[in-house]
Amino acid sequence: MMRRILPILIFILPVNAMAAALLPGDSENGKKLHDSSSCLSCHSQMTEGKPDMLYTRSDRRVTSLGGLIKQVNGCNSMQKVGLDERGVNDVVNYLNETFYNFSD
Repeated sequence: MMRRILPILIFILPVNAMAAALLPGDSENGKKLHDSSSCLSCHSQMTEGKPDMLYTRSDRRVTSLGGLIKQVNGCNSMQKVGLDERGVNDVVNYLNETFYNFSD
């Protein structure tokens, strides 16, 4: 059985590690969008002026790249930020490169 699983794992593991690197998005534009939209002001209100705290605290909600994408889409929708798909990808890429470093 292990002989059947090993070739699959050898293929899947590098693909998962590359997933974050292949995530479409421009992190520089993502930072601009993040800082100029309601993201920064909303997070500042939630954390008494320390918006990065949401991304760096030990009990943060987001624990995977998929979760980060879901969270950014949720904030975009709930706060009516108005980011299109490219903007969401840019913000996700910025947050992942700056705070999370997810590879899955």
